Amino acid sequence: MQSGAEGRFLWRTTPEVAYLEPAELGGQARVRCAFTLRQAGAFGRALNLSFDRGQRADVLANRQRVLQALGLGHTTLYTVRQVHGNQVCVVDEQAVQGGLLGVEADALVTALPEVSLGILVADCLPIVLYALEPLTLAVVHAGRMGTYQRIVCKVLEVLHHRFAVAPEQVHAVLGPTIGACCYTLDARAVGPFQQRFPDWEQFFTPHGDNCWTMSLTAANAAQLRAAGVPSRHLRAAHICTACYKQYLYSHRAEGQEAGRGMGIAALLPHAECGMWSAA
Repeated sequence: MQSGAEGRFLWRTTPEVAYLEPAELGGQARVRCAFTLRQAGAFGRALNLSFDRGQRADVLANRQRVLQALGLGHTTLYTVRQVHGNQVCVVDEQAVQGGLLGVEADALVTALPEVSLGILVADCLPIVLYALEPLTLAVVHAGRMGTYQRIVCKVLEVLHHRFAVAPEQVHAVLGPTIGACCYTLDARAVGPFQQRFPDWEQFFTPHGDNCWTMSLTAANAAQLRAAGVPSRHLRAAHICTACYKQYLYSHRAEGQEAGRGMGIAALLPHAECGMWSAA
């Protein structure tokens, strides 16, 4: 399994956790970012991170293992109930104090250091957006419906209006997702995109009558560029979860029993920069 030409990703392994990390963020920046793999490091234990797909105690233990491996064991992991929409949850001091129980959204945004944000995936596209000045962070769950509803654009709007972050300041990391090689859709699914997106043919490939494949990566990258994020700020893994189901969870390839991996990110205080290393 190799990363795409638009950005190099490193395979990290500890005795209990395995994950992919953007090479340019490899423990040196103020942003920690990782995409978990399905097996727990050298022990080969399943690293499911969804309460809907495993015993609560096992999932909690797996989540803590991931945080420890990323040097974030002292932080709290914030997640929401994902509903394939475009709602954005701002994790501010009030949210930290009250918690996010019952919150439905498909993106989380914060400017708080040492707050870990996570989104669950098993084919959908995990996206990490960040800016260094002012320091802000977002994690995004972009499946077909989130892409149709332009969830990345909604997040950019929140970053701009709530945190004064302009799109040209934003960097984007697009993680592993089901690729155009495997994500087959019929006319009923493709039709709304044809009506809403003039450039829809850039991320759909026809395969016979009433059948297309879709690139979630290409579609969301196009939306980010159109909204003002510079192309040089985009990094994409280009790793298909269905093709590499031995390493990543895939709902399309495995069905209802597929576990869930996670795109996870956090901001670090300046004093901690450069103090972390991975195995």
